[in-house]
Amino acid sequence: MSSRVQNARGFTMVEMMVIIGIIGLIAVIAVPSFNGYLRANTLDTTADRIASDMALARSLAVSQGSVYRFEGVAAGYKITEPSAGRVIRDRSFEGCVALDVDVSVNFYPWGAADAAVLTLDNGSESYNVTVLPTGIAEVAACTP
Repeated sequence: MSSRVQNARGFTMVEMMVIIGIIGLIAVIAVPSFNGYLRANTLDTTADRIASDMALARSLAVSQGSVYRFEGVAAGYKITEPSAGRVIRDRSFEGCVALDVDVSVNFYPWGAADAAVLTLDNGSESYNVTVLPTGIAEVAACTP
């Protein structure tokens, strides 16, 4: 008589439960870090987008020979051409990003602008968008 030994393939229920537990533990550790990364990335992207749109407003003011205005409120901003009543950009902030105060910056046909400092905040970090009198916008993280 020959006995046949069958090769068992697959995982036991205990092995599967251990793997699921390890994956759950990794998820519990990773999710808060990932949420913090998303918040910081949203703030960084918003600050860069504002600076880019301000560069557009300055460029349009010079090329069109007209004043363009950046108007920021807590929930978003828009760029307009006041003399024609046209809205060039109208954006709302994503997530919990907000401007600290309402602000209005004019970009003039000769390339200059009203100097201003805008502070963007997401509850844990802040960025300053500084508009220089030359019309250039600079972005910098606020230091505590």
